[in-house]
Amino acid sequence: MDWNIERVVPKEMDIVSSELQRLSLKYHLQRYHVARDWLGERFNGRQPSILDIGCGTGFGSEILAEVGEVLAVDMDEDAIGYAERHYHNERTSFKVGNADAQRFLESLGDFDAVVSLETIEHLEDHYRYLKWVKKALRPGGVLVVSFPSTFTMDWASPHHKRDISRSKASRLFRDCGFEIIKRFRQDDRLDMRDVLFEAHYNKTMPAPPLGQWIRIYFRNPYLLALRLYQITIGGGILLAHQQYLLEPIRAG
Repeated sequence: MDWNIERVVPKEMDIVSSELQRLSLKYHLQRYHVARDWLGERFNGRQPSILDIGCGTGFGSEILAEVGEVLAVDMDEDAIGYAERHYHNERTSFKVGNADAQRFLESLGDFDAVVSLETIEHLEDHYRYLKWVKKALRPGGVLVVSFPSTFTMDWASPHHKRDISRSKASRLFRDCGFEIIKRFRQDDRLDMRDVLFEAHYNKTMPAPPLGQWIRIYFRNPYLLALRLYQITIGGGILLAHQQYLLEPIRAG
């Protein structure tokens, strides 16, 4: 399976010559390790039932299985097939399904923890999704969620449906009935030469059509100004991600 900007395949990635792939792998592994440590501390030796939704190729589900039983879900059949071949174990099972499909979500049951890394920016209705998560959590349950916190719509589109700032995230979580327990932040800058290297040598790297770029910058000219600043003066493209441990707000 080929790596691209939205699909991490640790065993296939070139982390020696590609700085973009090295950073991508580092960030994805770090998020799952943080999630594992948070859940281990939260459940203090008890083995929680964990839903890893948007699991991709399954490498992170294997990490989460160190602290509990994991049901891992992704909408990409090829990714789930890869996960079953490379990461299946007695504590982890994989399933194809779409987090935008309410009926599918409701068929999954309930869990002690839901891990949703780099998912909510892809969803058609992230409010509905988070409200479902709250209902799916057992008493004492928690949600681990992460997302890019800088603007991505000019290069990640059409994969991303929205950009989410830290302030927007706080309002989103509160509106959906969650409070923030822990935070983790990832920051780095990627030299434009590394982006161009990846675009040249990695033909699986997606890029929005020209018309889409024009529409995004026409509607949001400040994004073009910020991007040009990052490329020419700011030291490279900013990569910023936020990760949170959330629990449902208790009534009363």
